[in-house]
Amino acid sequence: MSNIKKATFQWASLLLLTGVTFGMAGYGLSGRALIIPVLLVTLLKGRIVIDRFMALQDVAGPWRWIVLGWLVLVLGLIGFAFRA
Repeated sequence: MSNIKKATFQWASLLLLTGVTFGMAGYGLSGRALIIPVLLVTLLKGRIVIDRFMALQDVAGPWRWIVLGWLVLVLGLIGFAFRA
């Protein structure tokens, strides 16, 4: 698959995942029932953005893991805040 087709597929995936999280709100879920799936989808979307659109997919060294670790830390803190 060419780079343009991969980028288009990943962009469409981001749109689909955004639609999924938007659709979850329509089912009347709120609070703790909604936070875990939304955070997991956000992690997946963040991974796509980090790898593809920030061009860190093939980067050697700690840079990719630093950015991914930051995302996991932020999502973990958000999840912890909703747990309380």
